[in-house]
Amino acid sequence: MAVDAVATIRKTKLRLLTPLLALLFLSTIDRANISFAALHMNGELGLNAEAYGFGVSIFFVGYILIQWPSLWLLQRFGMRRWVFACASVWGLAAAGLAFVHSAHSFYALRLLLGIAEGGFAPGVMFYLAQWIPTRYRAGAISTFMLAVPVSAIFGSPLAGWLMSIDNPLGWPGWRWMLLVEGTPTLLLAVASLWLLPDHPRNASWLSTDEGRWLEGEIARESERHPEKSPGLPLGNYRLWIAGACWFGLLAGANGLLYWLPQIIRHLSAESSDVRIGFITALPWIAVAIGMLVNAWHSDRVGERHVHVGLAALAAAVFIASTPMLGTGTAALVVLLLAGLAMGAAQATFWTLPPLFLAPTGLAAGFALINMCGNLAGLVIPTFIGWVKERTGSFDAPVFAIAALSLFAAAAVALLRAPIKAPYSR
Repeated sequence: MAVDAVATIRKTKLRLLTPLLALLFLSTIDRANISFAALHMNGELGLNAEAYGFGVSIFFVGYILIQWPSLWLLQRFGMRRWVFACASVWGLAAAGLAFVHSAHSFYALRLLLGIAEGGFAPGVMFYLAQWIPTRYRAGAISTFMLAVPVSAIFGSPLAGWLMSIDNPLGWPGWRWMLLVEGTPTLLLAVASLWLLPDHPRNASWLSTDEGRWLEGEIARESERHPEKSPGLPLGNYRLWIAGACWFGLLAGANGLLYWLPQIIRHLSAESSDVRIGFITALPWIAVAIGMLVNAWHSDRVGERHVHVGLAALAAAVFIASTPMLGTGTAALVVLLLAGLAMGAAQATFWTLPPLFLAPTGLAAGFALINMCGNLAGLVIPTFIGWVKERTGSFDAPVFAIAALSLFAAAAVALLRAPIKAPYSR
């Protein structure tokens, strides 16, 4: 029986990406809502900018440490059980932040949150590579990653609103916001046991022929690339270049995610929490548009490197321009353009590793690249807090982030260089 490829891919994307999008949406809210809590939490807990930056960064210590073990556990226990475990722990940690009363408890729960969330993202990239053929993958990955800006678009005003209203517990608004936003993750963790089959052949919503076709397509793609390095890919220099590139691309995202509300409050001290939430959402709308448009065009023309590299270069130019424009409309427009370019580069980036990694090394490669990239989360928030505490300004960190985006564009150019055939007698 002939399989309708387009209908099968559409069905697969709908069934898998819906719960994965919801999980990434919640995980981004649960890690980033601390940037809004900080507007009042820092004063209550006695945290200065440097201490807050350390609390943000310690999340990424746990996030990075779990990368390699998580891929082994994912393949050992299957996607649905692994996601259930990760989401359950991060939901408890996220809601638990509502009860912190000292810097040390804040640091401990941020570390636990990082460990739990760190097992999720690289697993998803590996999971999608086992389900979605290469020619459809940029759209699938960009749709998944769209949850990050969407969470900021809706989560920023929501956080501001939850912090500003009266709550039934009579708590400070930041505590109520953290509790309310952490709880839904626990519900979705349970639902993931039924929503995420481990393999196409296990999916009740695919016919037997459709499941076989999907698995056959993935297997045929593997056979078409005998030149790729097999096994653990640590000796593949492109892997390390890709990790450095992802570091540069995530530097800007981490700056926006954890410091933008405080930057806005710094520029406009009279702004309410709700107003800050709405202003914070604007650059993330641009990020979402950039993700969708660039991934769609990349899939349409079948090109990857230029779509990532040019977007990273444009992001560097726009980011570097923002401190020079002050606080007016022009600065906001350039910030939106920077978000557009950052989203465009990030959404298409994950189509690059399968071009030089063999399937046997794909899981380890995804984990290592993601680990390298998330070092930006360990370094950038602490760096911003350290500079802000000593200079009272955010200008120097902004220029540093622009330089890292430029570095990412250069890394993409190196990845595009042709692979030399191995010498043989």
